[in-house]
Amino acid sequence: MSQILNTTDASAKTLLTYSALNTFRNCPRKYKNRYLENLRPRERAEALSFGSVIHTSIELWYRSQDVESRLQDVMVYISGAFENRMVDPNQMAQWHLANAMMLGYADRYATEEFDVIEVEKEFVGEIRNPDTGRQSQTFRIAGKVDAIVRCHDGLYLLEHKTAAMVDANYLDKLWTDTQIALYCYYLRELGYPIVGVIYNVLLKSRLKQSAGETQSEYEARRAELAAKNKSGKSTAKRQMPETDAEFQARLAEWYSRPEAYHREFIYLSEDRLAMLQDEVWEITQQYLDARRRGKWLLNTSNCFSYQRPCEFLAYCQSGFNPNVADNLYEIALPNEELSRVDSEAPPF
Repeated sequence: MSQILNTTDASAKTLLTYSALNTFRNCPRKYKNRYLENLRPRERAEALSFGSVIHTSIELWYRSQDVESRLQDVMVYISGAFENRMVDPNQMAQWHLANAMMLGYADRYATEEFDVIEVEKEFVGEIRNPDTGRQSQTFRIAGKVDAIVRCHDGLYLLEHKTAAMVDANYLDKLWTDTQIALYCYYLRELGYPIVGVIYNVLLKSRLKQSAGETQSEYEARRAELAAKNKSGKSTAKRQMPETDAEFQARLAEWYSRPEAYHREFIYLSEDRLAMLQDEVWEITQQYLDARRRGKWLLNTSNCFSYQRPCEFLAYCQSGFNPNVADNLYEIALPNEELSRVDSEAPPF
């Protein structure tokens, strides 16, 4: 979720977040495209857009625990997020899914086994040299976590995710979630003794709203059935489009199943947290070297991560043509979800 603030704090240190550090580690050129040139694709990935709507919906749900109308408020937000659904089939499909997902979530978790302590908690912490313990003179780290909750055995991060399925591979990947583990470390330094992470996973149903049959499709099917009947006739009726209410009912049944939602508890390893401090320090040193030399290397092995092309592939393929940048990208400061410390400060 988090990226980087192109700004400095009162101590003149640049604020970084894990996503920016990770981007630089994976591809320095991608880092330059997004965090120094401030380029962002004009078209957002559909999956990312849907995930953002669900994330905000859950945020509203937990921020309004004592408000009678909180479910209604979430539904109003979802309707506004897909305001063009009556003319855009993709928006209509996403609206149906988000609506049913949150209605099912509200029913499943009407009461919780934890107390919500913080929602969308932001933090800023010091990056330290792991060998000497001295603070970085250039950087601090900033971030935001979905929620902090108190269970019977201590404080946990509550991290929201949407997924197509939850299997053994998916659960194994949660262990590799370096960003969340790192943020746990810094929240501990700020007085939140985090003992683990609860991954709050909402499954995306694959149900589709039936469009029914056109008149010609119906006539062709009826003729085929009649040809198979000795009487040469068929009593088949035309399949009509599924109404929104009928489709919502099918989705509601799907989201009433136990497997529609999953919560995975992962406990923190002290050794792993120590390793993360080493990694962060080393990445910042590599970044300082790249900035000093003006070398932002292109890592082509990262152009097709997660079975899809990098959002900057066209720009890199063009040799960083400014016309391609103007047509496919817009200028947008990274890390819009974090509060600006100094909106007038220049990017590093």
